[in-house]
Amino acid sequence: MKIDNRKSLIIVGILAATSSLVHFGNANQVRGNPMLDFDSPYYVHLILWMGGEIDSLPPQPFRMRITVPALASLIYRYIGVNNAFGLINSILWIATVLIYFYAVRKLYDIKTATVTSVLFSYSVPVMVYGAAISTDMLGYLALAATTLYLVKSSSQETKSMILLGVLLYFATMGREVSILAIAYVFIYRILTDRKRFYSAVVEVFYLLVFAVLGLVTASLLIPQPGYTAYFYQALQGSLSVDKVLREAYQIIATYHIGWIFICWNLINVRRSEKDRGDVLFLTSLIVGSTFLIIDHFIGVISSRFVFLTYLGFIIAIYRGMESIRDLLCLKPKLGFCRHISWMVFTVYVGVGLIFTAESNLSFPTISDTQIAQLFPKNYPIEKLWRIKGE
Repeated sequence: MKIDNRKSLIIVGILAATSSLVHFGNANQVRGNPMLDFDSPYYVHLILWMGGEIDSLPPQPFRMRITVPALASLIYRYIGVNNAFGLINSILWIATVLIYFYAVRKLYDIKTATVTSVLFSYSVPVMVYGAAISTDMLGYLALAATTLYLVKSSSQETKSMILLGVLLYFATMGREVSILAIAYVFIYRILTDRKRFYSAVVEVFYLLVFAVLGLVTASLLIPQPGYTAYFYQALQGSLSVDKVLREAYQIIATYHIGWIFICWNLINVRRSEKDRGDVLFLTSLIVGSTFLIIDHFIGVISSRFVFLTYLGFIIAIYRGMESIRDLLCLKPKLGFCRHISWMVFTVYVGVGLIFTAESNLSFPTISDTQIAQLFPKNYPIEKLWRIKGE
């Protein structure tokens, strides 16, 4: 069935909204527990501080991620903390998917854009963190916008650069790993044309100014944001076997069966300006692997960080599916080969849903009592938001 652009956007948008709605906030019998949702209590604490309800800031380093909590602080009194984070992150989620769709369509075609955008919304890290009481989706949005910026033109345009710079300003203020977008720009430009090294440096410099201004602004608004608060502790435990095994599990869980097709794509990758999809894949590999090595020593590798490679890796999963399908279809006895891509697509989505079903399914709430454990100790239970009459 041929799918036009409008139908594709509707499909992608509806499926993204559906996935965000069933992973909305942290409110279920498993989530909403500070032992499981380690970051979330700090964001709840930060939003209450912004709302003037408490005097103290949350511990470092979570106090530095202010963009999403600041937006949530404008509406949480009316719809609750859980719903405020869920709503804002759902909007960011849908925006990310639509931007990524346009970028992939520019690289390939509508079918590739549609499939990869759906794979994004049903990837494990997105379902776990995307619409939760978290700030991860802001970083994914910055990278999607960077992808569109890179594929839109082979040469940087002042207007596009300024728009991306402004986005990075707010993104780094709310999710410091958004600064990886600048690394993506630099490596992509170099891989595309090594002769453009100087112009790539200039381009990155301008974008870096915006990103650094975002970090400086956060430092001015929030006392002692603590960007390096956990570095030394992480470095001390970097050689721990237990840490390495836990991080290996996180890496595998990020794309699960998708790694087969990512590896297949790596074997068959071609670095050429004519195939910018392969350049984007190589850029994701270089930037992502470098960041994860560093993160092992200064932090903890989590699936949310591994997924910062999604720009090229999700495309690689789809292209790997298609490549293996075409190879198998050369054998006439394999009559089912035409359906292999859709079978793998279904399994990828299904594994993600099963993986997140028990612990991460959550919905809009009628009361913040469902996430009461995420609030600071001694916070009055009667002050928790609830719909009138409840």
